[in-house]
Amino acid sequence: MSISNFINRLLGRAPEVRSAALWDAAGGGNRLANWRAFPKAPNAWLDNPITVRARSEGEFRNNPWARRVVDSTLAAVVGSTGLNPQFKDRNAAALWTDWADHCDAAARLDWVQTQSLILQTVMVSGECFVQFVINPDAAVPLSLQVLGPEFLDTSRVDGNTFAGIRYDGTERVGYWLFERHPALAPATIQSVFVPATECVHVFRPIASGAERGIPWLAPVLLALRELQEYSEAALVRAKVASLYSGFVQTADGSNPLNGTNSVPTLEPGSMVRLQPGEIVEFSEPPDVGPTFDPFIRAQLRKIAAGSNVPYEILSGDLSAVTFASGRHGLLEWRRHIEAVQYALLVPQLCAPVLSRWMRMAVSLGALPTRAKARWIGPQIALLDEKAETAATIMKIRAGLTSRAESVSANGWSIDEIDAEIAADNARADRLGLVLDSDPRKTTTQGQEQASANEPQTTN
Repeated sequence: MSISNFINRLLGRAPEVRSAALWDAAGGGNRLANWRAFPKAPNAWLDNPITVRARSEGEFRNNPWARRVVDSTLAAVVGSTGLNPQFKDRNAAALWTDWADHCDAAARLDWVQTQSLILQTVMVSGECFVQFVINPDAAVPLSLQVLGPEFLDTSRVDGNTFAGIRYDGTERVGYWLFERHPALAPATIQSVFVPATECVHVFRPIASGAERGIPWLAPVLLALRELQEYSEAALVRAKVASLYSGFVQTADGSNPLNGTNSVPTLEPGSMVRLQPGEIVEFSEPPDVGPTFDPFIRAQLRKIAAGSNVPYEILSGDLSAVTFASGRHGLLEWRRHIEAVQYALLVPQLCAPVLSRWMRMAVSLGALPTRAKARWIGPQIALLDEKAETAATIMKIRAGLTSRAESVSANGWSIDEIDAEIAADNARADRLGLVLDSDPRKTTTQGQEQASANEPQTTN
């Protein structure tokens, strides 16, 4: 018992009662009256939040800043080369390259485009399903069918099925997926059960135990929408401001602009010749004001922070960028992009697809055994390419990385690069060419290389 409560008890007063809210954020009062938050489990919704998903898809279609968030992230994560497995086995590498060009079940996309479509669906709609389909015409008869979250039949619920996902204990065993897009004929399309071994579910969990994903634009959807409306209102105001006109007032109230005394159309710069006793008044159209640009920048910075995209990339505004600040922003963004590549796409998409592809290739005799591979994704180039290249060379010479990994990070195969280098050198030797770019003949300073057969002298 505290001293204050002991004294209160001796004096017959009620004991001191302290507030139960030990955290300021858990308190009440007028300050927090509009803060509505209710404890919810990560899977409180039986379905992916449909309203959030629809609004996210709508903003992606119509809002330029929402499109910029998604497109810039796709360009950084997937780019033009995508995430590709680096094989030590050349036969496996050649077989994968041939399959990657025709991996889409609809025969429209290659492996890079398929990755981009999957990540775009995850970002905009919250999740994506990729179903394995048999393609008998390919050497490895595997194709990928990309399905949005609307293909999941969430009406399937029973003792082992939660919103279209069936479980065996805590393990997923399959999904109830519509055979066609439910918007085509919702009354006639039936869902079929697809085992988990034949489908992968790609999403970023927002909490431990979350079984479905939400759009990545969700934290900034309201800001994106209101900023778009504010921008459109400012544009309308600017159009009205261009209607700068004069109004003529006559002494008797008649209209000298038209013989029929009708109201004329309002046109920019409209004016008439004045008569004696007439007075002119000019319109005062509204102006967007000096706060328009700072407000837009402040809102875009908030959207950039909520979407993990640098403000300069989101807005295209490079007016305040220095070399140091630009490099710091790109380094931070590179860490985020690498997390998306190697903590989301590789374990949830790339590794399961490669495992299934490898199992089929071995079972059909296309490969003798399972080949090991390491996934390499594109890297974000920083501001000084010369310094980056020098740093890469130093890492290779120090044994911190390999030429194969450095070449793969740029989207090329080390075998193809070495074959091209060998062909270039053979052609130069055959024609008697000595190029400054040939390290066998010249140094980086352009001097002739010492022959390897010459005796080395020491001072």
